[in-house]
Amino acid sequence: MKQHLRIAILMTFVTTVLFGLLYPLTVTGLGQFLFPAQANGALIVKNGVVVGSQLIGQPFTSAGYFHSRPSAAGNGYDATSSGGSKSRPHESSTAGPRQI
Repeated sequence: MKQHLRIAILMTFVTTVLFGLLYPLTVTGLGQFLFPAQANGALIVKNGVVVGSQLIGQPFTSAGYFHSRPSAAGNGYDATSSGGSKSRPHESSTAGPRQI
C-alpha cells in the first residue's frame, strides 16, 4: 500500500513538473526563437507608442474561413470607431428600431 502511494505521489510530482513547467517553457522558447514577432503579439508601434496588433481584425476573404463579426467600423478595421452595432447580418440598416 505504501509503495503504491509513494509511486502515485512521485508520478504526480513528475507530471506536474513536466507538463506544468518544462513543456510550457519549451513551447514558449521555441515560439520566441522561431516566430519572435508573432509570439510577442505582432505589435504596431507608431511614434514610439504601441497602437495595435497586426493579428487583430484581419479581413479573411477566402471561402475556407468563417465570416468575421459584424463591425461598426465601416470599411477596414478602425478600432477607435468599432463597437457593438447590435445588428444581425440579416437586418438592413434602413429597417429602423425593432418594436418589442
